[in-house]
Amino acid sequence: MSDEEITYATVRFHKSSSGLQNGGRPNETQGPSEAGHRKCSVPCYLIAIPLGILCSVLLVTVALLGKHIFQYSQEKHELQNTLNNLHQEYSTMKNDSHLREEMLRNKSIEFEALRKQLDSLNRRQNRCYGETKVLDCKQRTGKRVEVQWFCFGIKCYYFFMDNKRWNGCSQTCQDCSLSLLKIDDDDELKFLQPKINPNSFWIGLSYDTRKRNWQWIDNGPSKL
Repeated sequence: MSDEEITYATVRFHKSSSGLQNGGRPNETQGPSEAGHRKCSVPCYLIAIPLGILCSVLLVTVALLGKHIFQYSQEKHELQNTLNNLHQEYSTMKNDSHLREEMLRNKSIEFEALRKQLDSLNRRQNRCYGETKVLDCKQRTGKRVEVQWFCFGIKCYYFFMDNKRWNGCSQTCQDCSLSLLKIDDDDELKFLQPKINPNSFWIGLSYDTRKRNWQWIDNGPSKL
């Protein structure tokens, strides 16, 4: 046949619905994925944000603590300097106080020495040379008594030459409105000793047998 007719045929396959449901893609496998390739269920940014906030809070806290520690160190240093200054001032004042006490003590000693020296000079200045004087004792005895007298400081001494015992001399002094001699200190005693030698005179010192001690005519104790 010169003119051949070519006939084309199309083959179609019809699959059942069950085959379509159970079948899948030929290259795909069914079932869960492997554990190493499992996807993250929480997004990463939800974890990064809280971590960043926490780090920021920690940094701020550390900065505040550092600031407070620095301020505390400065305050401690200032307080230590103030304490050292106060201690130094106290030591200076204490030393000054000791120096003032020592100066006052020395001045007191100097004053006492000068006072004694002045008293001694005053006593020497007020001494009088011995003279003879007649005392008027007529009011009680009816006679005039001749005595030797001189002065030492504010005291004047009269020496009666009568030969009498202690009670008689005491009565004679009372008749002339006088009293037997009372010696107040060692200076007065040293002054009188060369005046009475080689004679002997009664003084206003007696021994109390009841008290068993020496006492002056005014009942004062003897310190000589």
